[in-house]
Formats: sequence, structure tokens, C-alpha cells
Amino acid sequence: MNPQASSCAGRAATENRLESDPRIRFLLLAFFGACAFGLSLLTPVAAGPSTWIAPIFASGVLPLILSVILPEALRRNRLLALFYVAWMGNFAFTLLLLEIAPRFSFGAGSYLIPPAMAALVLTTLVGSRAGILLVALLGMSELFLLRPDDRYLLATLTTGFAAVLFSRHIQRRSDLLRAGAGIGLVALLATVLPAGLNFNLARELILAEAISAAAVGLLGAIVVGALLPLLESAFDRTTDLSWLELASQDHPILRRLAVEAPGTYLHSVLVGHLAEAAASASHQANPRACRAMALYHDIGKLEKPEYFTENFSTSNSDPHASLAPSMSALIVLAHVKDGVALARQHRLPRRVREAIREHHGTGLVWYFYQRALQQEKDARTGGKILHLRDEDIPEVDESSFRYAGPIPQSPETALLSLADAVESASRALEKPSAGDAQKLVERLYHDREKEGHWRECGLTLAKALENILRPRIRYPQDRRAKTKTHPPLEQPTTTLSAEPRVLPSKS
Repeated sequence: MNPQASSCAGRAATENRLESDPRIRFLLLAFFGACAFGLSLLTPVAAGPSTWIAPIFASGVLPLILSVILPEALRRNRLLALFYVAWMGNFAFTLLLLEIAPRFSFGAGSYLIPPAMAALVLTTLVGSRAGILLVALLGMSELFLLRPDDRYLLATLTTGFAAVLFSRHIQRRSDLLRAGAGIGLVALLATVLPAGLNFNLARELILAEAISAAAVGLLGAIVVGALLPLLESAFDRTTDLSWLELASQDHPILRRLAVEAPGTYLHSVLVGHLAEAAASASHQANPRACRAMALYHDIGKLEKPEYFTENFSTSNSDPHASLAPSMSALIVLAHVKDGVALARQHRLPRRVREAIREHHGTGLVWYFYQRALQQEKDARTGGKILHLRDEDIPEVDESSFRYAGPIPQSPETALLSLADAVESASRALEKPSAGDAQKLVERLYHDREKEGHWRECGLTLAKALENILRPRIRYPQDRRAKTKTHPPLEQPTTTLSAEPRVLPSKS
């Protein structure tokens, strides 16, 4: 492992501790409780009991609600901060509009801008559950603290929930504009129809209501489109828009991978297709995230691409032939940490870095482990001839041939891990029949399940992985009698009867 990878590993550990540190979470809740108290002093009910109810609710009751509806917010401090910023920032924006809207005759529809924008942003960044909770909180807090008006509450909730509905599947920039148009239409109906039934209102006032309401959607879409990249970076979120951009294969690191390690690049593309298909079929993971993660999961091989067999050419000799198995395993294991370092250098999202770390879990570098066992066996056989004691011949340490992990923590990284193994292992099938691929997927899944590889990701057996059936050499047999079956955590290789000329294509 190079020094840069070691430094990045240290920074990653520090960031993870800060992200989940309960002391920071406590400080965040205390800070936002104080903000809620300060904002309540600026409302028309500043002298009432709501002044004290607001901070108690913000720092005590809301965390309990989040633990049920959005439990991830109580594990990731930046997500918790994002939710509170969306809630209180939009409440403060509404307070500002109450001051300036009457002076400029913006119309009552202008008050719908904050909840609609909040719902659009949070649903796009986090999900629909977070958006629904936020809209309910905004509606109720504005009802009790700002405008005790049933018509306004109905319009706020209607527009906010419409924003959640229209922004659930934002995959392209054009989807933002469509969502904005839908939100604007709902805001228009929610404000103009009740006003139109009141014949005492002047036409000019109704027109102002219509313009301000229709502007909600357009303004929201423009502002959200501009803010999303900043919010994703600040709060460590990755939207479908970003996943699609990452999967465009136009990223500098992917262009470098295609030139310097073409075999690894092709492998990553195929794994991406498999993982995306599996996610679409299983409905357990985000297909776009799976595809993008797969493209970057092996970028660490760029440090030493010539040591990975998918990049071998027939004219090159085996670079591992002159290396001890432990040294070869060290090179293979290092591609994970090197990949995380490259991902940080190119500012790839946190979830891509997690995919790089987790796609092997704590699996064994099986091929070189078997070579080490063979060498130990040969050494013991030769030692008997030379009358050496058994303790003079060191035993092979299995932990030296295992990845550091962790095991997959999300359905996306779990499907990536399974697709990675299937793409390589499927090439071992000779004259495959229609059901061979399904049997292979099930065997790989259950073998890893026995090792606890899936226990923290919530994944069940995916029923649809595309068949990629190409000739491939077989797995080696285990050299130790105590191991009944070998976990296929590494890719197929030749037998151990001779020094191999072909190494596992995916380590």
C-alpha cells in the first residue's frame, strides 16, 4: 500500500468517527433547539407558550420521530443537519416573505415557495419519507406560529405533498423542470380556485395569486437544480442525477482505466450491467447506483495493472511467477486501499468509496492462499527428508490473505459483490446450459452467506442476473482437509499441480 492510500485510510476513519459521533449529534440537536427558540421569538406568538414548545419539540420530540421514520438521520450527523437545515431554513424564508411580500404585492401564493422547495430538495436528496415528514412539519409549525389559517394550511400541504410526488424519480435535469411544472400547476389550483370562488376579490388580486402560485414550480426547479451539486457535496448525498453522470464513462479516472488497464475496464463495465439488472429485478437496490459503483470498484488496480490477469497479454510473462504468495497477495489486497485513495483524490462520492471497500468484504485471496498452502506442504515434505522440526516451518496465516472489509453494508454494495463474483466465475462454465448461470449465482450467494457476507446488507437472493457465459478455468481444490468447501471469494484459476501461468482475473 502506498503512503497516499495509508493517509487516505486514516482520513476516512476520522470522517467516519465524526459522522457517527454521538457527541456531535448532541451538539447539533442543542444548536437547532436554540435556533428554534430564536425563530419562535420572531413570530406573532412570541409571547405565548409556543416559544418554549418549539425548542423542546426540535431537540427532544423530533429526534424520536426521526428514529422511526428516518433512522439513518440518527446514524449520520450530516443527514441530521440536512433535515434540520431544510426545516428551519424554509421556516425562516417564510418569515422573510411575511415581511416583504405585502410591500411588493407578491400574492399569497408566494408563501408556498418555501415548503415546495423544501420538499423538492429533500425528496431528491434523501427520499420521499423525508419529504413527507418535512412538509407536515412545515405546515404545522407555520400554522401554529405564523398563520392560523386553514386555507393556507391546506394549500401548503397540498403543494408540498405534490412536490414529494413529482420529485420521487428525478433522474435527469429535464425531470426537474417537469416536476416544477407539476408543482406550479398544483400551487395554482390550491390558491386560485378558493380565491376565485370569492367574488368580492378584485381581478387584479386573483391575477397576482395566479402568477405567484405558478412561479412556485418554476422557481423551485431552477433553484433546486442550481443548489443540488452544492448540497450533495456539503451533506454527503448522492442523487440519481449524480449516479447517471458518474456512469457516463466520461470521468477522467474511467478514461485512464480504459487506457492503462483495459481488461479491468471491460470487467467493470460487465459487472455494472449485471449489478444494474439484478437491482432492477430484485427491487431491493438503486440500479443506477449499482452500475456507477461497479464502474469504479476496481480503480485501485491502476497502481499495478500488470499484476492482474485480466490485463495480461499472451506475450507477457506471469509477473507473480517470481514472487512469494504472500507478496502477491499483498499486491492484490492493496488494490482496495489504493482504490479508496484514488476515489478521494478525484472527489468521488462517499458511497463509491464504500463500494470499493466493501465489494470483497473480508473474503480470502483464494488463489495465492492455496499456493501458500502448497508451498507449506512441500516445505514440510522436504523438511522430513532434512530432519527439520515442524515448528521450524512457519504455518500459513490465513488472515494475511484476507481483505480488511467491511462486509457489504447496503443492498447496492452487496449486489456489486455478487455480480463481481458471478461475472468472473461464469467464465469457468464449460458448455453451459440455460440453467447453469442460475445455479452458479445461487451457489456463490449461499457460499458467501455461510461466511456471514450478507448479514449486514439486508439482501436476499437476486433472481435475475444476466448470463455472461465464457470459457474459464476452474477453481483450485482446498489443500486442507478441515475445509470441506471453499468460499468462492476469489476468482477461478488453474490447478496447483504446476506453477500457474493464468491468475484469477478478479482478485
